[in-house]
Amino acid sequence: MTSSRRRFLLAGGTIAAAGLAGCLADGSSDLPDDVPDTAVTNAPIPDSPGDYDYETMGSGDRPTVVYYGDWKCPHCATFSTGALNELVGDYVQSGDLDLRFRAWNIFGNDDVRAARAGLAVWNVDPQHYWTFHEYVMENQGESSREWATTDWLTTAAEKVGVSDVDAVRSQIEDDEYTRLMSRTATDATNAGYRGTPTLVVDGQVVKAYEGDSLPQATRNALDQFASR
Repeated sequence: MTSSRRRFLLAGGTIAAAGLAGCLADGSSDLPDDVPDTAVTNAPIPDSPGDYDYETMGSGDRPTVVYYGDWKCPHCATFSTGALNELVGDYVQSGDLDLRFRAWNIFGNDDVRAARAGLAVWNVDPQHYWTFHEYVMENQGESSREWATTDWLTTAAEKVGVSDVDAVRSQIEDDEYTRLMSRTATDATNAGYRGTPTLVVDGQVVKAYEGDSLPQATRNALDQFASR
C-alpha cells in the first residue's frame, strides 16, 4: 500500500490494514440469532423499491440525504448503529426526508463482496434490507481480516429472514452490480469526499456523528433541508 493510499484511508476515518491474514475461518456458523430492532430496521421503504438502484428508505418523494459508507469501516458501524437511528427516527419515519445508502468500497477487498450482497438483498427482498444492513454492522469483523465471505454474508441474510438466500448467493458469486458500485466510487471521488462515513445533506458534507448522537450543526442542516 502506498503512503498516499494510507493517508487517504486514515483521512476518512477508516483504518487500513497493513496486511491481510489468510486461511482463517469466516465465523459464519458463529453469527448470533439476535436480530436488531431499531429505528433503522423499522424504517419505511418506497412503495416501488425496484425503481431505486441504491438502497433507499422513506417515501421516495422527499429530499434525500445520501450516506456513503463502507461495510467494513468500523466508523460506519458506530454511525449506523448509533446516530443513524436518531436521524431515521426524527426525519425519515416522520416523512420529512428520505435516505439513500451507497457503498463506497475503500478497502477494495471483501467489502466489495459485502456491497454486492447488500445490493442483492435490496433487489431480492427489500423489506429486509435495512435489517440486514444493521445486522452486518453490529456483527462486523475486524477490518484487518477478510471476514465478509459469501458464506458469512448469506448466513447473515438468512438470520434476518431474507426470503431467497440462494438468489442472494447467486448474485454475490456472479459479480452482479459492478456498474452501480463503480458509479458510486466515481461519484464520491469526483465530489472530493475523503472517506467513510460521509453524510451528504443538500449537496454538502456534514458531520455524521458525535458520540452516539447527531451533531447540532447536522440537525440544523437536516431541518433546513426538510423544510424545502
